[in-house]
Order: sequence, then structure tokens, then C-alpha cells
Amino acid sequence: MNDQFKPQVQAAVQASYDLASLIMSQAQRATELSVAQQKLALELAQSQAVSVLEVKEPASALQYVQDQVQTAGKHAAGFAATAFELGQEFQTELNAFVEGHFDLQHAAVNKAIQQNLKQAPEGSEAAVAAVKSALDLSNKALAEARKAAKQSADLAQQTLSALKEQAPKAARTTRRR
Repeated sequence: MNDQFKPQVQAAVQASYDLASLIMSQAQRATELSVAQQKLALELAQSQAVSVLEVKEPASALQYVQDQVQTAGKHAAGFAATAFELGQEFQTELNAFVEGHFDLQHAAVNKAIQQNLKQAPEGSEAAVAAVKSALDLSNKALAEARKAAKQSADLAQQTLSALKEQAPKAARTTRRR
């Protein structure tokens, strides 16, 4: 392999491995959440089966059904909140991964452009100045886009916090049993 491209190929292979690891980690967390939810559902079904045997009056049966609907709703809300949080965590990790690799490539491109501009032929000062100006503007636009993305992420995090206040986590519900 040409030594000129070897570092780029190695970096691409490592980035692919890191991304695959990040995705597998998310799949593992989602599987663990699903297994915890299934265990909770089994415990709830067992509890319901035992409780049904104790119901003797129609009024008690109606109250039992209402309690079970309310409990099922709480569990579903907790699972949804936990799944949403898991998705948000993955999105944050993925964004950090992409930004990190983008920053490296962006810095390399900026460095290459700056080096090439230093080697520009005489008489091309106006063109060099225009390229430097365009490069500065693109860097400023990137900084503004990141700022806007961070504000959006902060707003999403606030929404998640509000959701978590409304619905208990599935994991917390599991520990109570």
C-alpha cells in the first residue's frame, strides 16, 4: 500500500470499528431494557394471577381492573421514558463521535489549504485573500451551526427531563417489586 494513503486508511478502519462498537453498545443497552421490561411484565402477570384468585365481590373486581389498568399505564410510560432516554443518550454519543471525526478532517483540510496557499505563485495575492476569507467565513458558519445544534440538543434534554418527571423509569419500577 502506498505510504501516502496508509494513515488515512488506518484512520478510516479505526473509525469504522469505533462506530460499530458504539452501535453494538446501543444494541446491548436496548436488549437489556427489553429483557428488564419482559421480566417486569412476567412479575406483573404473576401478581395479577394471584390477585384474581382473591377477588370475591363485583365491586372488588371493578377496583382490581382499574388498578391493573393504572399500573399497566405507569409501566408503559416508564418504559417509554427509559427508551426515549436511551435513544437520547445514543444520539449524544453518536453526535460526539461524528463531531470528533469531523473536527479531525476539518482541521486536516484547513491545514492543507493553508499550506497550499503558502505555495501560491506570485501575483495571486487577491485569489489567496479570497480563499482565506471564504475559509474564515465557512469556519464561522460551522461554529454558528454547532451553536444552534447545541441549543436544540439542550431543548430536547429539557423536554426529556420534563418527561422523566411525569413517568417513572422502568428500572425504578422493577426494583420496587
